[in-house]
This record gives sequence, structure tokens and C-alpha cells, in this order.
Amino acid sequence: MNILGSNLKRYDRISLSALGLWILISIYCFAQSLIRHRLNNYLIFENTFLNLIKEQSLYTAYPQIHDDTNHYGPVFGVFMAPFALLSTKVGLLFWNLFNCLLLFKAISTIKMTQKNIIYFIALPCFVSSMLSQQFNPATAALIIFSYTLRNHQKGLWSAFFIMLGTFIKLYGIIGLAFFFFVQDKRKFVLYLFFWSVILFCLPMLFSSPAYIINSYKEWAISLGAKNALNIASLTCDISIMGFVRSLFNRPIPNLYFLIVGAGIFFLPYLNFIKYHKNNFQLSILASVLLFPVLFSSGSEDCTYIIAVVGVGIWYTMAKRTLADQLLLAAVILSSFDFPLMLFPDFTTLHPIFIKMISVPFFLVWLKVIKLATSMAPVQDQHMAIQV
Repeated sequence: MNILGSNLKRYDRISLSALGLWILISIYCFAQSLIRHRLNNYLIFENTFLNLIKEQSLYTAYPQIHDDTNHYGPVFGVFMAPFALLSTKVGLLFWNLFNCLLLFKAISTIKMTQKNIIYFIALPCFVSSMLSQQFNPATAALIIFSYTLRNHQKGLWSAFFIMLGTFIKLYGIIGLAFFFFVQDKRKFVLYLFFWSVILFCLPMLFSSPAYIINSYKEWAISLGAKNALNIASLTCDISIMGFVRSLFNRPIPNLYFLIVGAGIFFLPYLNFIKYHKNNFQLSILASVLLFPVLFSSGSEDCTYIIAVVGVGIWYTMAKRTLADQLLLAAVILSSFDFPLMLFPDFTTLHPIFIKMISVPFFLVWLKVIKLATSMAPVQDQHMAIQV
């Protein structure tokens, strides 16, 4: 059985229309990247594989090839191998399509009613991510698969997606939030350990153990340096942390935000009697998709493709009151980045306006937490894992 295999007969007309639209957007953004020579992110990703097999530093600047530096784990070089072996233009096209199809497939495995609306709510964030050639759609997909496959083959593939996401971008570690919904927890822990060893050692097949161990050390250093740069950046730290820092014009450490955020995040887990409820588990999935974006100094506008799927899940379960509809409208409008598009100079001087994108997402997250902690009975969404 092909876990990620796609059978078009499973999709209705609306989802097929959404799929066609997503593919067209992916191709359009690919063309725009070529026309405007905006290939920087893909060149960074492509170069990780080339540096891996040459045993060159994965985290050193290569200004003759691209701006900025790589901040993904050593296994990402292996992940990029199928694309890096192609010409840059062809590789970029397949990279965009891969991210598009992987996220679309992941959303399709979430068994809930009115799911198709997620594909359309996500459109502005999807465009932003495709234009930036980002890995973020795949990141969202890995988190979703770690949820929807948590009990498939005793959690073997869920554990794989958790560890793959962790070894690539660290975000994947949040998939452990679904541990309480795993039926065979003992085997799941063993699978996590198994995949950790495999993914840690896998890049060594393309280089050497000493080189990879040193690369992990360099990765830790690069993430620390990147965090400091993000906090002072206009286009990074577009998180609720960045918004508050800009609002008060104070360099408030991440730790304070994370303590409060983690406390709120874990509140629903006190609701033990609802662990088996489908709506409770879906609320946790929505929270998991929102949390790492809202509480990461590395969040950019294109990172919100991860969080917006959580918004879509929330809206399918919401009561659809006027307040809910207005909040959804605020999420969609903020996703377009109007301040930066229309008033770039003004936004540069007043970065709080671009960081405001986080506010409606943060309000949705609070609503998700409230929904998950509520003891009021709710009608469960139908859920069955589709593989």
C-alpha cells in the first residue's frame, strides 16, 4: 500500500478544483521566480546536497552562489538530492510541485467534514510560500502526517515524519504532542528511537561520520546566530513575539514568551476525559500547526502556510458566528501582506505593521485552546485515517 499515493477517485469536484488551482499557482510562481531571477532560497537548498557530497560546510556563506546561508539540518541535503541532481530550472519546478502536492495530500488525510474550505483559506499563504520556494508547505505536511498516521502500522510512519521534520527544521518535534493519541505508545517510542538513529546516520552515506557530527555542531551554532538576526529583522520574527517586541520597542527574550505560550498550549491536556474525542484531537492538531509559527523568531510571512492550515481546521469546527467570520476575514486579509506590498518604505520604518499578521492567527489559536479546554459537549467530526 502506498501511504502517500493519490487516488483521484477519492476527491470530489471541489477538492479537484482546488488541486488544479494549487498546481497552476505552483507553476505560475515557478515562472515568476525565473522571470524575476528570484531563485535564492532554492539555490541554498540545492547547494546543501552539493556541499554534503563534497564535505564542505553546510552553514558557511557562499556569496558567489546565493545570499544568506542554510539553516536546515544535515539530512536536508539528502532530502534535496532528487532535485539537486536536475538542472536548477527543472529542479525548482519539481520542488514547487512536490511541496504543493505533499501538502494537498496531507490535508486530504484529515478526516473531517467541510475540509475543502482549508484549501481556499490557505491560498494567500500558499502563494507567498511558493514565490519564496520555501520548505514550509512540506513542514506543514510532515506535522499533519504525524497526526493522521499516528496509529497506522503502530505509528511507524508517524514517528518517521516527526523525526524527519525534527532533523530538517526542528519544527517537526512538535508532532510529539500527538503522543497521547497513539494506541501503542511503547512501540511508538521504539519507532522514534529507530528513526532518530537512521536519520542521524543517513547523511554519512554521502560523506563521512566526522563531517556529519561536525555539521550538527555547526547547525546548532547557526541556529543561535540566526535567532539573534531574526529578532532585529523586518522580514523575520513575524510572530506574536515579534509583534509584542515591536509594540513595546523592547528586546524581550524568547524564553518569557515560550514559558507563557507553553503554559497555554498544554492547558487542553488537563482535559483528560476528552482525549478520545475526535474534535479534541483535531483541536490539538490545529494548535500544533499554529503554535510553532506564533512562537518562533524565524517566522516569515511565507511561514504562515503552516499556521493557516490550523486556522482552516478551527473554522470547520467553529460555530460560524459573526465574530468567527470576521476573524477569518482578518486572517485572510493579513495573509496578503498589504502593508509591505503597498507601503514598503513606511513598513520598513514601522515594522510593527508587517508583524501584525500574527495577531489574527494568535486570536484563532486562543479560540482553539478555548475549544479544546471546554467541557461542553460538541458534535464530533467524522475521522478515519485515509491511506
